[in-house]
Amino acid sequence: MNTTRKLLLAAALSGSLVSMQGMAADADRKTVSINDRVPTPEQVAEAMFPKEIQALKAECAAVEKAGMRCQSRIPKSSLDSVLVTFPRGSSELTGEAKVFLDSVGKALQAKESVWTSLRIEGHTDITGSASVNERLSKDRADVVKAYLVKNYKLKNVETIGRSSEQPKDTADPTSALNRRIEFVPEW
Repeated sequence: MNTTRKLLLAAALSGSLVSMQGMAADADRKTVSINDRVPTPEQVAEAMFPKEIQALKAECAAVEKAGMRCQSRIPKSSLDSVLVTFPRGSSELTGEAKVFLDSVGKALQAKESVWTSLRIEGHTDITGSASVNERLSKDRADVVKAYLVKNYKLKNVETIGRSSEQPKDTADPTSALNRRIEFVPEW
């Protein structure tokens, strides 16, 4: 095999490995649920930026600063809540949802120097067709993003609709626990 082919094969395999590591990191995500109607911004910040992950990141930064490569696997963190509520089949935020989002917005502002981007994932239960749930989950994530950007001037926020593909309550696919928003910071 000539050198060019070897380099192309190595590059292709390397890209596959990076892609698979990204998928694994998402699968290894540490998700904290907050279902307190009015959490403090501190509770939200601790859920999204757990101390043990912050310690791992600091350790890796020190190792890399010393010119070595950090070998630690740092999981992603996320916050989910069924308290970012919507009327069935709607993407209109309820008053309860806005109160919860105010705590999220304040926590994200307080940790501005920690995170680089935020992904907001909308989830639905299994009620309704796949196409309706896909649109609805994306619309809900977009509404949450619009609220946070407007009221807290957040930047680098993206949204994704997960439809009913990742139920929280697998025993009851129609459960209200499956209709939720998940916040996934990159940091």
